[in-house]
Amino acid sequence: MCVVAVKHFKDVGWVGVKNRDRNYKPTVHIKQSFRGGIERLYIWDEKTKYTEGVNEFGIAIISAAVATKKDEKEVANAAGEESFFSPDGKKIRTALLEKSLDKVIAKIIELEVPGNTFAFTKDKCFLIEGAYTDEEMTDYQWKKVEIKKDETCVRTNHGILLGFAGYQDGPDADEDEKASRNSSEMRLEKTKQAIKKVKEGRDMLDCISDSTSDKNPQLNPLRTSKTHGSTILVTTGQLMLIPSELTLCYRPIWSEIEFNFNRLDGATRKTQFEVISKKKLVSFAEFIER
Repeated sequence: MCVVAVKHFKDVGWVGVKNRDRNYKPTVHIKQSFRGGIERLYIWDEKTKYTEGVNEFGIAIISAAVATKKDEKEVANAAGEESFFSPDGKKIRTALLEKSLDKVIAKIIELEVPGNTFAFTKDKCFLIEGAYTDEEMTDYQWKKVEIKKDETCVRTNHGILLGFAGYQDGPDADEDEKASRNSSEMRLEKTKQAIKKVKEGRDMLDCISDSTSDKNPQLNPLRTSKTHGSTILVTTGQLMLIPSELTLCYRPIWSEIEFNFNRLDGATRKTQFEVISKKKLVSFAEFIER
């Protein structure tokens, strides 16, 4: 239950951002791994071990779920303190061990990562929509498209290249799924309009930070709630990946964040981490009105 968006800028190349929505308050660790002699920097959800990030070769991965029943199970189990490890997080960590964008994409497909997944470098960006046609997850389908530098691309929790994926609104869908599909479509359109106004790569989080334009908070890209519970999805944090700078930025919204800055910022480290204050969000209402 997320929003992901990418845009190319002349000065920094491709930048990707994501709102991560959960119904539990996660503890997010910022980790650097050197497995196989390859440096990776990624977020790591303490409960589910879900991961997204960037590696030393300037390859980044972010994704929005379309295997919605599976993702909802992960959310529910994590909220209920049950042990549940996200297989998709492990798959993304594995893909980030590859040294080229082509190999990362091939690994995403080989490992059958479900979701609207962006794999990108400074100069190239690809969208891989992957999903299973059956609940048993035996038939994996995927489509890949390159996003051109003069284009932007946004995805939420329904398939566009794969129309059967994610939340549906057809005659067989129940009212809850139809409401979720409406939310997915509304968040997609709001972000598509907002991303047009972003002129600097470092301002990309602005396009996914609208929390006020609709009275129903579930229809805004950044979901908020005065109360929290097992049925309420809220944005727990925002992620920004800048491959040209080998940088991962994280803004906690409703989450704990743990990291050892001295270790992450070591002299031999290639990747960089930045934590962004959520105080900047108060100015976003002005952005919407411009």
